[in-house]
Amino acid sequence: MNNIMKYDSIVKPPESKALKCGRVCLKPGEEIGEHRTDSREEVIIVLKGSGILIKEKFKIKIKQGEIYYIEENKCHNIKNNSNEHLEYVFAVSLFHQ
Repeated sequence: MNNIMKYDSIVKPPESKALKCGRVCLKPGEEIGEHRTDSREEVIIVLKGSGILIKEKFKIKIKQGEIYYIEENKCHNIKNNSNEHLEYVFAVSLFHQ
């Protein structure tokens, strides 16, 4: 499996004050890798394809046209378990008031 996903930054500091946003494309079998939101919140918008969002211990099937919210301090990962590319946009708040 090739673990080099395609990632394009849309906006991040210093262009934005408190937002990081990007587009990710995962080939079949690829995953983003488990990470934690810490004090940030995240929104994921699936543009193309399908896969699995693993949030803490829960597996959620994701697909094109759907939007998902990741709360603060949650471990999560996105895996492409399909035979087609999975493409999504994410937006992360960088500062918590």
